[in-house]
Amino acid sequence: MEKRTILITGHNGFLGSHIVYNLYKDYNIIGLDLSYSNNFRIKSILHEIKNYYIDKTNLNLIFEIHKIDIIIHTATNFGKDGDLQKVIDSNLKLPLQLLQLGISFGIKTFINTDTFYTSDYGTLQYYSLSKAQFSDWAKILSKSIKIINLKIGVIFGPKDNHDKFTVTIIRKMIANEPEIDFTEGYQKRNFLYVEEAARIYRIIVEQCDLIKLQYNNFNIGDVNTLSIREYVNIIHRLTESKSKLNFGIIDYRENEIMNPESDISEILNLGWKPLLNLEQALLETIKYEKSIK
Repeated sequence: MEKRTILITGHNGFLGSHIVYNLYKDYNIIGLDLSYSNNFRIKSILHEIKNYYIDKTNLNLIFEIHKIDIIIHTATNFGKDGDLQKVIDSNLKLPLQLLQLGISFGIKTFINTDTFYTSDYGTLQYYSLSKAQFSDWAKILSKSIKIINLKIGVIFGPKDNHDKFTVTIIRKMIANEPEIDFTEGYQKRNFLYVEEAARIYRIIVEQCDLIKLQYNNFNIGDVNTLSIREYVNIIHRLTESKSKLNFGIIDYRENEIMNPESDISEILNLGWKPLLNLEQALLETIKYEKSIK
């Protein structure tokens, strides 16, 4: 049987690269990212992927050249540098353009990576608002294409960006920093190992014909939610760190999300079961961080 072709945006990124590794042997992968993106995560399999640059390519040509079956959008901009235009380009303009092209070329499925953060949350307001705006557009346009919108929890694992929460904490604890400050830490999160996230995307790709037409919204995350305090204490134990944990020193973020929606029954019903539990996944992440110390 002929391999299906999947267009993946952000294929050089943390999540996107793990999805590529999970899929490239069984599907034709077209990667779409910025020309200045670092491809260190997928360097060993670049020859297996057809790469295009968002900032140097007419997107229409990609669809004219290739018969694309599925679009997976993972590219994102968190807005941490305050550049509103980059946030809009990555989180709203690009997926909306791809969605319209997908409809024009008769593509059946668009898989979008969304967030559980609300549009008024802390310093991520630009990011979460742009994600919510695209979701609203997707609902309107879903009459012509199947859209699977994945609200993902907090992903972690090897090769993550160094400014992410889990990596930052692991590095501080490995270094035995004398004291590490936190909020009270009672806000809950659904932490998900990145390789499990990639497996979920694969299952959705494989089962997408069973998912109903138009707009579908799924939560994806681990089977259990934990408070930040519980999560940090687990990392502290696994790293055998001597760092003192100061909970309650930092204020909660504006409009802090204390109990995010965590019902993942839709994904479980599609057949996903985690291969590693949280502690096993954290140990793999810690092992990687120690190896590059």
